[in-house]
Amino acid sequence: MTLGNYERADSALRLALKVEQQLHSTLGQAINYANLGSIFEHRGQIDSAWVYYRKSMALNTEAGSTLGISLCHTYFGSLYKESRQYDKATEEYETAYRLMKASKDEWHALNSLIALADIYHTTGNDAKEMEYLGKAKAIAERIKSPEHLTEIHTLYYKHYKRTGDYRTALSSYEQATVLQDSVLNMEKVNRIQNTSLNIERNRQAREMNEARHKLEQERATRYVGFAILGAVLLALSGVLAIVLYTNRLRRRSHLVLKRLSALRENFFTNITHEFRTPLTVILGLSHDLQDAETEAVRESARTIERQGKGLLTLINQLLDISKIKSSVGNPDWCNGNITAHLTMIIETYRDYARSRNIDLHFLAKEAVEMDFVPDYVSKVMNNLLSNAFKFTPEYGKVSVSVWRESNCLFLDVADTGEGMDKETLSHVFEPFYQAETDARNIGTGVGLALVKQIIDAVEGSITVESTVGKGTTFHIHVPIHNDSKRDMGITTIDNSPLLPENETTPADSEGEDSQCHLLVIEDNRDIAAYIGSLFADRYAVSYAANGREGMEKALNLVPDLIITDLMMPGMDGLEVCRQVRGNEIINHIPIIVVTAKITEEERIKGLEAGADAYLAKPFNADELRTRVEKLLDRHRHLRDKFSNSADTDKEQKLTDVERHFLAKVVDFIYQLLDKRHLDVNTLADKLCMSPRQLHRKLVAITGDSPATYMLKIKMQRARNLLETKPGLTIENIADRCGFEHTPNFYSAFRKMYGVTPMDYRRGIGI
Repeated sequence: MTLGNYERADSALRLALKVEQQLHSTLGQAINYANLGSIFEHRGQIDSAWVYYRKSMALNTEAGSTLGISLCHTYFGSLYKESRQYDKATEEYETAYRLMKASKDEWHALNSLIALADIYHTTGNDAKEMEYLGKAKAIAERIKSPEHLTEIHTLYYKHYKRTGDYRTALSSYEQATVLQDSVLNMEKVNRIQNTSLNIERNRQAREMNEARHKLEQERATRYVGFAILGAVLLALSGVLAIVLYTNRLRRRSHLVLKRLSALRENFFTNITHEFRTPLTVILGLSHDLQDAETEAVRESARTIERQGKGLLTLINQLLDISKIKSSVGNPDWCNGNITAHLTMIIETYRDYARSRNIDLHFLAKEAVEMDFVPDYVSKVMNNLLSNAFKFTPEYGKVSVSVWRESNCLFLDVADTGEGMDKETLSHVFEPFYQAETDARNIGTGVGLALVKQIIDAVEGSITVESTVGKGTTFHIHVPIHNDSKRDMGITTIDNSPLLPENETTPADSEGEDSQCHLLVIEDNRDIAAYIGSLFADRYAVSYAANGREGMEKALNLVPDLIITDLMMPGMDGLEVCRQVRGNEIINHIPIIVVTAKITEEERIKGLEAGADAYLAKPFNADELRTRVEKLLDRHRHLRDKFSNSADTDKEQKLTDVERHFLAKVVDFIYQLLDKRHLDVNTLADKLCMSPRQLHRKLVAITGDSPATYMLKIKMQRARNLLETKPGLTIENIADRCGFEHTPNFYSAFRKMYGVTPMDYRRGIGI
């Protein structure tokens, strides 16, 4: 490494490091890591150098080696210098020199002194440069180190050249050159060593060729022996044939069992992912049922039943595969417009398609009245559309076409996705089958098998066409019958985003400003109802099915706290947080984000957008309650302190946004006082708010209603006038503070400060 042959140095140092690790030598490992870092630094691989130097520093610290720690600081300074961070480089060199100053190892102390002189030369600090050069030169001459003296005289040469002292610069340059000539010619030594390395490699190559030739000769001899052995074994070929045939059958059976086992394991591994969303509600409500009242138990039981049905849908698909003979389950036939029913199913996928930037196209040539089973239609369409979206990339297209020809209904579901190869196409309707290359699209392998069973049960047919890289099209045709006497009526899609039935509307809460109000923004009806049920006994709860509706309700209600989902159609939860924080009317409201997106990156994005807390589904109900209570308690405490503390304390407790809002409120109150037009409605108009919004906002920040807050401002103005305007009469002060009748002013002032205005001016009772 000293000679600059880094290739051989790297190899030798790594061998040494391996042995030091086997010996558990902390100091030995630290030395090797430092030397390897130096090699990376010379090669210009700065990031790798940092890694090895830091490993060396950690090991030196563990071993308590002052010398090692000092050298690591020198290495750090060198890397900082390479990246032009001269302040950090100087700090590291100074640290290294302080550690070595008391050491007898003058060789390594010289490195720190020369490095400091060089960095001060680079930064133009001539005084410091000459100071450290003088110290370094004295030590180098004492220990007779030509290598260090070469560097020192080179730095003297650079210094005097820059300062214009060319005679002294020339003298320093000549001394550096003479000392350099006394050092070995590194380039020649490297060439000699590299040549010897090549000679060694060529020798090893010749030995390998000779060994290979010898091996081939031995192999040829072995082949002759095998031929003789084959002639002997020919007599036993009949017996061996039977044995081999038996083994072949056994191996084939083993492979089939192994494949079935793998399919079963993959199936049960993948299907557990489908249980996460319904279990969020089921597990939470199961916990709460232990202490719930009778009515709450019934309501929770109904919610559990709805979520249980969602979970059983997947399980029933597995059961259907085994129990289907002549029909699928118990068909509930009805007669109606199947085209309208298909339209409603497809509409539930619109928002999802937009979120994936996929064009969802539905073409119905005519309305078709026929007998059909709504549950069958939902299962078929949900499975086909789920597969289409799963395998269609962004900006792709999913098309559904339905038409009638004679007495048959035809339906095509096409996508521009990945497509399937011939092997996958031949097994696509087999239960539990999954393509080997489909690792990133986890499923159960049940959906298409169930679709095939359903179509067969209604005496229809289904075929599939697919081209790899272009897409897939499923063709369905079923016979049209009109025998059922039961009309379809109005169909409700189970997975449509509806609000909980027990929503508290804005009208319900108009007269309840004193009660804490929560707003739940969640597009899943059951999860929204579950969250609301946790707080309905203590707070007024309102619901919104998406971010845009949530913002409208937040502005109308000015709730005390918002609980929102992250992934919603239209405006998502992050945008809700940003808009709430950017709106002066509602920017004080705490926000809790509850979502299934649980990565650290998503959590940080939520907090950056303005969320006060971030909970992952399935969440713990007690944790959510605690978060809500703590956030509401914090705001209550701030309001109490605002109402009871001094003005300076008030300012310290408020955020910048809240201080700005209150300053604006006070400015408008003074303007309206001067114009004799101060009342709550006028003040709200000035602030571009409704009276109700103003009330909720002021109560949330100060704990005072608008009327109470205006009275406090009036009293502050009255006190200021009494102190600074001795020439004004009490009647004039009452008039300037918005009181039409002086007795009312007397009463309000005494109630606020405990003395009459006259006594206050005289200083009595204060």
